[in-house]
Amino acid sequence: MAYNESRVTICGNVASAVTHTKVGTGFSRAKFRLFTAERVWDAEDRSWSDGAKMFLTVTCWRMLADNAHASLNRGDPVVITGRLAIKDVEHDGKVSQLVEVEATAIGPNLALCTATPLRTRLAPDAIEARAAPEIVAPRKEDELPLILTVGSEAPKEVAEVPF
Repeated sequence: MAYNESRVTICGNVASAVTHTKVGTGFSRAKFRLFTAERVWDAEDRSWSDGAKMFLTVTCWRMLADNAHASLNRGDPVVITGRLAIKDVEHDGKVSQLVEVEATAIGPNLALCTATPLRTRLAPDAIEARAAPEIVAPRKEDELPLILTVGSEAPKEVAEVPF
């Protein structure tokens, strides 16, 4: 994590199709638009109404990108955690701001839907190439889990995995 990095958690709905590409390094990248609107309680009318609305771009990498592409559809309610970035973009001589989140985790918003998790299992060599730093990835049932850490030369075997 960088110094003064803006970490956010945002609830919203997937507002576009999830695009999935491979970048020059061979890693997967997924992008989609997210819509979020605040709900405001009006005490006089005793009703809820829509408040401020926002669209933003969500980008995710590697296994998260693969799983987001396989799992998410337009309209799905999600909770996203990641790094917030606001970029100035010039188009036709006008400068506007683009709000973007580089996601580190994406999940269904269980206040608005149900979900049945299905773990992604990969071959050990594929895990090392695609995994984000410091994730725990079980291999076969009869083998010990594999822990991958940043900068490690070889994977370490462990007897317990914290879940």
